[in-house]
Amino acid sequence: MRQYLIMGLATALCITLFFILDPLNGNNPEKPETKQQETVQTAAKPAEQKTPSERLDTQYKDKIAEFPVRPAQQEKLSELRQERLDNLEGMKPARISIPSIGVDAAIEETGVLDNGEMGVPEDVDQVGWFEPGFKAGAEGNAVLAGHVDSLTGPAVFYELDQLEKGDQFTLTDADGREMVFEVRGTSSYITDEAPVEEIFGRSDQRMVNLITCTGDFNRDIGSHEERLVVSAELISDSAMKEQAPDAPDNLKLTASSLSWHAVRDDAVIGYRVYEEDLESGESEQLATVSLFERKSIPLEADESKRYYVVAVNVDLKESKKAYIPEE
Repeated sequence: MRQYLIMGLATALCITLFFILDPLNGNNPEKPETKQQETVQTAAKPAEQKTPSERLDTQYKDKIAEFPVRPAQQEKLSELRQERLDNLEGMKPARISIPSIGVDAAIEETGVLDNGEMGVPEDVDQVGWFEPGFKAGAEGNAVLAGHVDSLTGPAVFYELDQLEKGDQFTLTDADGREMVFEVRGTSSYITDEAPVEEIFGRSDQRMVNLITCTGDFNRDIGSHEERLVVSAELISDSAMKEQAPDAPDNLKLTASSLSWHAVRDDAVIGYRVYEEDLESGESEQLATVSLFERKSIPLEADESKRYYVVAVNVDLKESKKAYIPEE
């Protein structure tokens, strides 16, 4: 009996070892081969077959409008933009000229008097700029005030009430920057009822309000009973005129191309080429040329057209038109 038991255990052990060792012998049924997927790759376009614009789009990912720029240039261009924005901020006015009423006067800074009113210069021939408020030319309402008269006669703003809508005056700062303002309207207010926020407060426009006394003189308070406010808006800034780049030069037209010389200005980011119809005077843009491309385009000239090139700066302002010199 014991002999049969040992033989049974041995048989069971052999069967168990068979199932354990058989996979190691590589005797598993063969699995069907999996067909490898073929990877289809599109051949890259050779560099020599790419257009200049395609090559630039690959090399320079950053753009300003349609002009590619190197990433390393962005910091420099950002600095230039900031400088230009600083130039477009308001200024501290140093002088005012109003030709239509014969005013040409110095401006001094003034503040708030103890009674809460805006101060005015002691010199009745000078104008005061409210320094705690907005600078001239900034978005908001800058305020300039002057006397209308004095014990000895007329003062600097004696004829301010003669200004009409459309009249202009000029403010100049200590560095010679000039701003031209155009009158938009005039208003008179009883002194205690003047809309202070409207005269001194914020605005989306670049405004200057000229203020002087008007109405009857009240001897009890030692002042006129009303205030005249002339509101004017900025229409020209000499700093803004400097934003346009120089025009390209040395334009040459051959039988098959138009070329020019680059403008030496760090703010220039490219060029635009236009054709102008001689009969109608209408212009149409033909091409955009980046800073990194050759300063030329293929062109078959049309006798009914003339051609010009402009430089474009980081503010997207165009230079004056550069035409092909007449022979």
